Amino acid sequence: MRQANFRIYRKILTILLVLFLSASAYAQQITVKGTVKDQTGEPAIGANVLIKGTSNGVITDVDGKFELSTDKNAVLVISYVGYANQEVQVTGKPLMIILKEDSELLDEVVVLGYGANSRKQDLSAAVGVLSNTEELTTRPVSSTESMLQGQLAGVTVQANGGDPTATPTITIRGQGSYKRKIAGVEQGGDNVLWVVDGVPGAPIASMSDIESIVVLKDAASAAIYGAQSGAGGVILVTTKKAKAGTPTLSYEGTYGIRQATNLPEPLNAEGELEMRKRSYANADMSLPDGWDVAKNPWIGTTRTNWMDEIFRTAFYQRHNIALNVGTENFSSRLSFSFDNDEGVLINTYNKNYSIRYNGKFDLNKWVSISEDFVWKNTESRTKDTDDAYTGPVLSAIYMPASATVYNPLDGTWGGTTTEDPEYIAKYGSNFAGAHGDAVNPVRLLKAENRFNRTSDVWSTTSLQIANVLQGLKFTSRFTYNLKSNNYKNFRPIQDEPGKPNNSNNMDITNYRRDAWKTENTLTYDNTFGRHTVGALFSTTADHFVTRGLDVNGKNFTDESPYLQYLAYAGSTSATDYMTGPDANVSLVARLAYSYDDRYFATASWRRDYAGRLPKENNFGDFPAVTLAWKISNEKFFKKNDFISLLKLRASWGRVGNLGSINYNYKSLLLGTTYWQEQAQYGVMNNTTWNNFVYNSTAMNKNLTWETSEQYDLGLDVEMFNSRLSLSFDYFDKRTFNLIQEQTMDWPSTIGLDPMLINQGEVRNRGFEISANWSDRINKNFSYFVSGNFSYLKNWVSDIGVKNADGTPGVWTDSDSKFRNIPFTRQTAEGEPLNSYYLIKTAGIFQSDAEVAAWNKEHGTYVTDSNGNKEWKGIQANAKAGDLKFVDYNNDGKIDDKDRQYCGSATPKTTYAFTLGATYKKLSVSAMFQGVGGAQAFYAAKYMTLSDVDGNFNRTKEILNAWSPTNTSSNIPRLSKNDPNSNFSTASDWYLEDASYLRLKNLTVSYDLSGVLQKWSHLKERSSRMSVYFSGENLFTITDYSGMDPECGGWDAMKYPVSRVFSFGVKLTY
Repeated sequence: MRQANFRIYRKILTILLVLFLSASAYAQQITVKGTVKDQTGEPAIGANVLIKGTSNGVITDVDGKFELSTDKNAVLVISYVGYANQEVQVTGKPLMIILKEDSELLDEVVVLGYGANSRKQDLSAAVGVLSNTEELTTRPVSSTESMLQGQLAGVTVQANGGDPTATPTITIRGQGSYKRKIAGVEQGGDNVLWVVDGVPGAPIASMSDIESIVVLKDAASAAIYGAQSGAGGVILVTTKKAKAGTPTLSYEGTYGIRQATNLPEPLNAEGELEMRKRSYANADMSLPDGWDVAKNPWIGTTRTNWMDEIFRTAFYQRHNIALNVGTENFSSRLSFSFDNDEGVLINTYNKNYSIRYNGKFDLNKWVSISEDFVWKNTESRTKDTDDAYTGPVLSAIYMPASATVYNPLDGTWGGTTTEDPEYIAKYGSNFAGAHGDAVNPVRLLKAENRFNRTSDVWSTTSLQIANVLQGLKFTSRFTYNLKSNNYKNFRPIQDEPGKPNNSNNMDITNYRRDAWKTENTLTYDNTFGRHTVGALFSTTADHFVTRGLDVNGKNFTDESPYLQYLAYAGSTSATDYMTGPDANVSLVARLAYSYDDRYFATASWRRDYAGRLPKENNFGDFPAVTLAWKISNEKFFKKNDFISLLKLRASWGRVGNLGSINYNYKSLLLGTTYWQEQAQYGVMNNTTWNNFVYNSTAMNKNLTWETSEQYDLGLDVEMFNSRLSLSFDYFDKRTFNLIQEQTMDWPSTIGLDPMLINQGEVRNRGFEISANWSDRINKNFSYFVSGNFSYLKNWVSDIGVKNADGTPGVWTDSDSKFRNIPFTRQTAEGEPLNSYYLIKTAGIFQSDAEVAAWNKEHGTYVTDSNGNKEWKGIQANAKAGDLKFVDYNNDGKIDDKDRQYCGSATPKTTYAFTLGATYKKLSVSAMFQGVGGAQAFYAAKYMTLSDVDGNFNRTKEILNAWSPTNTSSNIPRLSKNDPNSNFSTASDWYLEDASYLRLKNLTVSYDLSGVLQKWSHLKERSSRMSVYFSGENLFTITDYSGMDPECGGWDAMKYPVSRVFSFGVKLTY
């Protein structure tokens, strides 16, 4: 009995002891309250408050306050972006934590590639950093390229029109490589390399996923990427990563409308009649019956405004939702994005659906594994607006206003005139030939049944082993990419009056691209006293191959949508192809050293092995060296608030470029043809050969790397207690061994396409200035002003070819023509790349007497059939109102020898400035952006301001052409003929100054987090919300007479840049 009682007592005592210990433990748990503020007294909204050694924590609310339960002996770790981490011992009293700015921490975000980082103030190369991506993503733009416009000095972003399926071109410090078309495909150029999370060429799933952007502008910083950089610079994008802590769900959405502005105005029916009467009268020609209202009354009534029919107010929307879940050892971030960018031209659009996943798992304190996965699905539709014959904007001008979109008789597509049989019977004809071969522009945009979808999948798996030895880290990364496209387009019969085409056809194309990349990198970073050392060694390899199939079907007997399949085609033809395989291997090394935070030196080297180059030259070495001296840290430099940083930089480096060489260069490029031997020599004379295969392109075994080297001198200054920061750079870039086709001295009878050779050298020299001023007046109001300016001089220093007489040759752009206007661009030694090469004009003849005087003074003697010499005026066929051409070589004739170089489309100056202010929760910013010294060839004037080519409609400006009563006009006289060749001459009358200043963006935002956190649950989670209103391309100041000066230097009624108004919201739960 005693033993039983003892056991009962022992159990009771045990229970009491457990209860006591539990009560003691519970008593040690206390509720900690506190407030986190910055140095100005503003609450730090969303600061992380974690219990040290755990993943438990909270986020501060809109007032900077927090509350959590923890051990009374615990230590809290407070972290906030842009501020140093602080550790605070828990007490029984409310905590007040004042954060301190950590400029060094901010500088740590500058990524230099292959795992190398640097503090911004320690950079010795020309590197541009965008740390305001959160603000930039509020802009209603369609691409990351557009988001970069005007943000960094030396980075020129040209929209080249407003096509939603096109991305702007980026040029960093000038164009060094020669762009050209080979077999209709544009090749060459300084292509910019995009590196996303360390993976070259990887896509950006959504702009909302971007954490930061770094631009490597000089060759020294880009050399670590060797030939992959394409000689055009490197843009490093870091996306948002999974983080440990409280799970968060965020949403960002933007809704907006797009509108085309400054559209051309075609003549209405009455205006077209008046124009045509003047045109025929001035040409001393009788007006055709089709333009006589009495004989053809159809043409006298305006029925359609074609600009209203093809342009619309388009909708724009962008959505991103992201979920972040993380513990101390494992974290994941999953985001879904949807973008729908409707074009202002009807039935044009670009849709993107994407999924992005980032996860990291720490196996232990040394080893971690991470996975990045991106799937991007794109559906798009557009129409080539540069086509001189069937571009939809030009076609909307060509079509007579008397025509209709649909045939009122049967609802089919309308043509240039009526098809009413009663009208034809009454007037004997519908006079279809009076309007030329114009095409209904609505039909051009809507009639084709098109499907175009691209799927792009990227998967990157990384293994990282770090700090087994202090400062030593090994990273192994493998990336696989699968990209596929499915395209189908059915073109129905076009049988209405205008430009009939009585056959239909369908194109189906499919391709699949498989690529992989692998990278193994070893880095070491450590500090020994005043010495800091960083070393890097990496090996990379990549492989690429594309397989595709193109099929064309013709003569479908039934055009019903359910019968638009190849099985119902009258005939089919197919071509399968393979691009590649292409493989490259690289070795990379980098060594960085700094002493006492005063002297900095970096050296890097990369060796690339390129599979597409001939074996004799398939490797290239790309070294780089940078130096920096932080004068402000010298003992003789007195510490003060006036100048807090003064640093000199110098760099030199080399990069390669293989963009001009297609992937199949070393493969046997085969062609098929047939041949009939008719000569008395050959394999078999007078014999017809069937299709046979032959090697179609010559290969140059001496072909080597196109190379670009660059010098850079820089100065960085921070003044007035770091309120003002300034940066100055001077650069000199030389690109040599340009890769081009051998066009001179290549025999046309050899039967082979010209081989690629190395020839020519291009220079780009200039300077850049960046400035930023920011200040906080009080806790409620702060403001900033920032700006950048760049000057560039581009020229060809060595053309690389010689004429027969030993003078330098030229590179002629034979594709730079428009209808009857011959080529307009040519490159010569001492001139910019792709210079406009035109005959200059000296105004318009104001009278026939002036014409006579001009021809009396300028001309040449010609010999007639009888051997007699007679004087012939230089413009013998000119009349008052015609252009006066300059006889540059004074030979008494106007011909191609009188052409002169007239500048290029490349801007000489680019600039931007941004103003911004914040008052309490309200923020406003405005960005102005512009270019200077750019030229544009307004080719469309050939059709819109002249009535020579075709019987099309024109724009209203043509009625302002020169006449005896309108002598101030710069438009040559209106005439149905053009004996003076006013419009068919490649002259500078088409060339216009494309400089502009634009209010690029205006954004107003308001932080509604305080309103949101009135609900206790949302306050506990520190949920945040902001709304913003934004406008893009709000107004433009320019002398350019076309729709928009940002047309890439060639304007044949290019897809116009649109004005955008948007509303957006950002929400974090």
